Amino acid sequence: MKHLCKSVLLVWLFHHPFFTSAQKITMDNTMPRLDEKGQIVDAHDGRVIQFGDTYYWYGTAYGNTNGFTTQNQYRCYTSKDMMNWKYEGRLLEAPPEGVYYRPHVIYNKRTKKYVLWYNWYPKLWEGQFGVAISDTPQGPFKIVNENVQMHNSKIGLGDFGLFVDDDGTGYISYNTIQNHQVSVEKLSNDYLSSTLENGGTISQHMEAGTMFKKDGNYYLLTDYTCCFCNYGSGARVYMSNNPLKGYRLTTNINRYPGKYAALLNDGVTRGILYETLTKNEDGFDAVEVNFNEKHNIDKITLHVFTGNRPENCGDINNPRVHPEIKTPEFNVFAWDYDGWKKINIESRNVSKSALKEKIKLELKPTFSNRFKIVPSESETNLYVNEVELFNEEVSENTKGHFFIIGPKIPQKPIIPAQQTYVMKLNTDKGEAYIWMGDLWGSASDNIKGHDYQYWSAPLQFNPDGTIKSMQWTDSWSFELKK
Repeated sequence: MKHLCKSVLLVWLFHHPFFTSAQKITMDNTMPRLDEKGQIVDAHDGRVIQFGDTYYWYGTAYGNTNGFTTQNQYRCYTSKDMMNWKYEGRLLEAPPEGVYYRPHVIYNKRTKKYVLWYNWYPKLWEGQFGVAISDTPQGPFKIVNENVQMHNSKIGLGDFGLFVDDDGTGYISYNTIQNHQVSVEKLSNDYLSSTLENGGTISQHMEAGTMFKKDGNYYLLTDYTCCFCNYGSGARVYMSNNPLKGYRLTTNINRYPGKYAALLNDGVTRGILYETLTKNEDGFDAVEVNFNEKHNIDKITLHVFTGNRPENCGDINNPRVHPEIKTPEFNVFAWDYDGWKKINIESRNVSKSALKEKIKLELKPTFSNRFKIVPSESETNLYVNEVELFNEEVSENTKGHFFIIGPKIPQKPIIPAQQTYVMKLNTDKGEAYIWMGDLWGSASDNIKGHDYQYWSAPLQFNPDGTIKSMQWTDSWSFELKK
């Protein structure tokens, strides 16, 4: 009897969910994702969302088209591990003829219905939203309204994203066709229509928005229109403590802010180990310092190389062979959520030695994690050996910060993808947030439906809730508890 009890206990321990071991999952961004038949998954500009123990990938199938045809169709794929996918079929029952994009499915706990919102065009570019419902997440979905009236319906409806708050309230973030104005609107309790309660325009000329919530902060990510661009779009991060309004721009996590400038922080203050600040028609390049955490800065010292000046060899009428050394002026800015704020410089001290000027700026103490130093006056390019930051908290040897040199508006994306969705993923280490985007033009066979998707490693957050810039990752792994 004792042996029988032990056997029953071992069976119970093996099958009980509490004792289920974590499963290691690997995301590979270098290869197309395949279904169970070995076919490339053709599901774009949608979302991956978990219902129960299953992941559902909703997207637009483009096949071998340019994406602007009535052949577009919505598909659903399912997976237990986000690596092995099964094709479940089309989502919509008998949709009217038109051009279809951006399928998003959410679940309504009140009605116990799965709700599909989609963007479609009976005629390009007369955009509108449709809504369909199903008793199951894989569908098929039955259309209940093919022309949902929104606050901005009169100026056309384009890309969008859906978000369900902790209390079950639904929201839609969307852009218009005219001027691509981005706003957030509250949904009805059954998610089948809009309440027309709109928080107002957040930005313009944007598309492909997505919302999520973390630690009480609401995030809206969007960026400039891309139109199947193969160079990718950015990912501007707007934050608010209200899901409907009050969004402030914090950063762009998918734009290179500039060129890394390691020489500005290498401890060498003299000689030709310098970074060049180039003067152009728009002004000077800026030096920007980024901290992992916010710091209170009140002093900045710049070591400027005074060599590398042009000479007038053989010009006997010129009284000076080398141009006069002129000490440059600088402006200092701090990032304050929605833009750069100029810091008052309270004093300036200059000391000169062989081939170097040491310019010490005393500032009004300012608390931020990003500072920018911009030459305001100089006739030529500047050559900076070193930038030092001093006060009670920050010294020249402080770790956790880096320097960059860049233009006023960064242009190059880090990930050459157009944003589709930010997915909440439950891992063995807690909730993670995965940025997803379509790598348009990436398919080696040039078939649009075979274009790859980029699924980022979990987004990293600063202590103040802002998101750190992404970095390209070929593959990454995590453990998933069933």
